[in-house]
Amino acid sequence: MSWDAYVTNLTANGALEYAAIIGLDGNIWASNFGVAVLPSYQTDVPDEKNPDATTKVAYDEKTAFVHSITHNGNSGNPAGVRVNNQKYYSVQFDAESKTWYLKKSKGGACVAWANTVAVFASFSQTINAENGAPQNASDCNKRVIDMAKYLADSGY
Repeated sequence: MSWDAYVTNLTANGALEYAAIIGLDGNIWASNFGVAVLPSYQTDVPDEKNPDATTKVAYDEKTAFVHSITHNGNSGNPAGVRVNNQKYYSVQFDAESKTWYLKKSKGGACVAWANTVAVFASFSQTINAENGAPQNASDCNKRVIDMAKYLADSGY
């Protein structure tokens, strides 16, 4: 099975919005993002002293993702956590169970990892799966954690 098939499995039946298999070095092994690498770009960050003002900061998703996994969900960047150019807020990071739960506007994501690879997937409450039910955290978390466990058991 190619790595793309793992992403297809994660997003089957429209259950998830985005999914990726990402090496713990930050390299994308497969994704449905439409990009081959986690990108770098400029993004606006609200000014702490003036909430009506923003400052442009450089953001490297690959560097921030790797830093986050090894620093309890802290990206090391003032722009916070961003994947696929979407802003996320850390809800719970558990290094022992190798899981990380994230929230975004009208949705969220889950990251779970093994020895060499992480599984990322996001959901949007504004998108319905094929069964008509909105995408949700429970399905996202279960699919991501099960996939990460499978990859860990397979030596990844």
